[in-house]
Amino acid sequence: MSALLDHLQTFIAFRTVGNDSATKAACLDWIETTFLSSSGLELVRGDVQGASYVFLRHPKPKMLWFGHTDVVPGSDDQFTLTSRDGRAYGRGVKDMKGADLTFLIAYKEACDRGAVPPVSVLLTSDEETGGHTPGELLDAGTLGVIPVAFTPDTGDTDAIVTEMKGALWVRVVATGKSGHAAMPWKSENPVPVLMEAVAALQKKFPQPSGDAWGVTLTPTLLSGSDARNRIPDEASCTVDVRFPPTVCKTPGEMFSLLQKLVPAGCRLEIVESADPMFCDPAHPLVRQIKAVADAVTGSSIPIGRDYGSSDARFFTARGIPAFLYGPVGGDLHGAKEWVSVKSLEEHVEINRRLFKELS
Repeated sequence: MSALLDHLQTFIAFRTVGNDSATKAACLDWIETTFLSSSGLELVRGDVQGASYVFLRHPKPKMLWFGHTDVVPGSDDQFTLTSRDGRAYGRGVKDMKGADLTFLIAYKEACDRGAVPPVSVLLTSDEETGGHTPGELLDAGTLGVIPVAFTPDTGDTDAIVTEMKGALWVRVVATGKSGHAAMPWKSENPVPVLMEAVAALQKKFPQPSGDAWGVTLTPTLLSGSDARNRIPDEASCTVDVRFPPTVCKTPGEMFSLLQKLVPAGCRLEIVESADPMFCDPAHPLVRQIKAVADAVTGSSIPIGRDYGSSDARFFTARGIPAFLYGPVGGDLHGAKEWVSVKSLEEHVEINRRLFKELS
């Protein structure tokens, strides 16, 4: 097994899931010791609402590189790396521990040569749980001046991502009067009202038959009675809404649009939200990374968009250009999450060449 895969095995063995703050901190300890200690730069350790982070501050950064070390839960076997047919499998190999490693390995090599890249580094541990570490650190001034931010936290696209949808998780709530299901005339059942509300939302935003850059609205969680023969006094459905910046510029605009669609007897509650992200594809660093990636991979890397959301939104919402480009992989959050070993190796080389150009 190569040194890269050896490191990846160690990395994914840290079960950095949920609110396990001790494991998240231990994982960052390993990263600090293994990859960052030779930089000689000021290193800041802290946490935001219990989620640990590491920030390596360069005095004159040409960019901020950022990534996250937390992952979604997985089966026990997913925390042991396996590889076959040019792919590595395990929880976080693509999202995004493998992607993190491609930067960290090249960064340590440069530091060990005494050529510390002009890059500040931020590693967080709450991206998968909807945390706000980058936003809080930006607002506190901890990260200093950032000319541009870059992360390899892409989905299953092989493109350089300069645009991502905004996200809004909304709870649709219908209220009624509880009672025995055998005598429904004595109660006010909120379930039919909830069904009407969800149907109205889906009529406005029907499920697309394929790839779609418009608004998607997906019911995900249902809650109602605590017994099969009891009419509840409240029923709810959580919906996942994704919207491009061409439709709504903010989650607030999207929420106002949804409120106009639900019938009387229902209310909407915001559970969580994320701003859409947009970066000018002609930004100099976007073009520079594309040129390096084209040279390393021997192909023309497209510049495109992604359906998901990432911490890049915290930067663009504050007027800081941010974009994404990561290794090839698939089945993110799934039972067969994988990453291309060749692509990991290419991204290490991309980072090596980028550091030389930035220096």
